[in-house]
Amino acid sequence: MTRLFGCLLAALISTIAQAQLCDQSQRFCGFANNSPAGSSGGAPTHGSKVRINPSAVPLEKSLGLEAIFFDGADLAVVKGLGRVGAAISPSNSEQTFFGPPGIELPEDQLARYVDHHKYPAHKITLATAVGLYKNDSSGLDRFALNLGVMGKYNQITHALSPGGGLSGVLGPFTFGYSLYADQTQLDYTVYGLSTKPVTKYYVETYSAGLFLNSIAIDYSVLRMVTNDVATTSVLTGTLMLGRSLTTLAFRNEKSIRPEYNALLHVLESKETKNEGFVGFQYAVFDPLMVGIFYNYYLLHELSLGTTYFF
Repeated sequence: MTRLFGCLLAALISTIAQAQLCDQSQRFCGFANNSPAGSSGGAPTHGSKVRINPSAVPLEKSLGLEAIFFDGADLAVVKGLGRVGAAISPSNSEQTFFGPPGIELPEDQLARYVDHHKYPAHKITLATAVGLYKNDSSGLDRFALNLGVMGKYNQITHALSPGGGLSGVLGPFTFGYSLYADQTQLDYTVYGLSTKPVTKYYVETYSAGLFLNSIAIDYSVLRMVTNDVATTSVLTGTLMLGRSLTTLAFRNEKSIRPEYNALLHVLESKETKNEGFVGFQYAVFDPLMVGIFYNYYLLHELSLGTTYFF
């Protein structure tokens, strides 16, 4: 795996020297990547981005269906109307490679890793975005700015938590910021207690990137604030060759959450956790893209993805 990361990284670096701004009208740049939605993080799908920053909702006139298949399916539906877009996703962002850490009891975490199950989804994200400004320029003079708002509905606590975000493009550079509230409920009956306390928290995210002819680079930082602060940084590189997208990402998490030792099948106290991600997607034809991802759910698993825009 280290050798694979090295080869992909070398390909990304060698492309920078000859990179130009991507012109969507002339070549394939990934689906809907000609909007500021690409500036709200380096996640490989729109659904992954929308659950973190609602301004990532595509605005182009289209309807998109996305799914990632592993231990069930994580779904997202996005609809662009031209200047306004909306999205719905009955999936979590927590404990995915491009999201914040999950909150769970150590016993639940250990059992989940041993059984190879993803973090359970008990939330529905509703998001909408609007284009605040977009000039008619291209290349270095291009500028666009999107605003998004969202609500996260917790099906366990029946609470709706608000959030919002901004994302934009300035020439070849991209940027994004979001802030949203969220909550989860832990079941302490395994300890003989009857209480099920609700843990409230908020997540603040900011990102910056570079989007060129055949390469996109993004650096994102997520701060998850409860009684403690968990900071997750993700560096992502995406290489676009022909009708394919190859994504390489590195994640650094600093939190009190224990780490699972797959050799000993135990949880270990470790403040800093490092992970790697590889994804490959191919546009079978214009509306349909299929892909395979490694470690999207931080289980060192393989998952399959599909994206269909029409």
